Amino acid sequence: MTSARTGKLSEVKIRPLTAARVEDVRTITRGTWGSQCWDMHPRYTAAQKRELGMTGAENERRRREVLAKLARRRRNAPLLVAYSDGDPAGFVSLGPRTDFAVVEKSKATPRVDQIDAWVIPCITVRRGYRGEGVAVSLLRAAVDYAAERGAAAVDGYPRSDAKRVHDDFAYIGTEALFRKAGFRKVRGVLPGLPRQEPSPARLVPASM
Repeated sequence: MTSARTGKLSEVKIRPLTAARVEDVRTITRGTWGSQCWDMHPRYTAAQKRELGMTGAENERRRREVLAKLARRRRNAPLLVAYSDGDPAGFVSLGPRTDFAVVEKSKATPRVDQIDAWVIPCITVRRGYRGEGVAVSLLRAAVDYAAERGAAAVDGYPRSDAKRVHDDFAYIGTEALFRKAGFRKVRGVLPGLPRQEPSPARLVPASM
């Protein structure tokens, strides 16, 4: 879909996830926050996961199956995947807000307006590929991909830069990362959120 030169890495190519390449998601997350999620966490509530048979560590195969089914959609891929010399280096999750039930229901990420926005709930870069611009390239590719499909805006909900977190737990992104990719803040951290909630700020690409 797009490519970018990123530091020491060879050319990074970014492509929509296909059902045939769904195992690349496991490769990217292995050794980080685990392969158990399969991008299901932001998409389905706990009740929906139970209904779809995706709860419990033993049902990872089912979560993989659901992601593969999403990857077979003709118009909107569930993820964009970055490759360096054909090796999976990272991915960004994206789609219409209505694709992500957890984002829709969370008190931390309410709608700001009635714009039909896409959202980016997760961005993950594989260990060994971090610090080379892969995440920025993925965010910029996500904006282009969404715009090509009629998105009026793309929302991110990154962690506040006020508190440093380990890279493994920065999967919703950071404000600095989104700014570097050309996003601007349109809403700050909401007051009164539970302590366990991240501190998201809503951003949209300055070009949209």
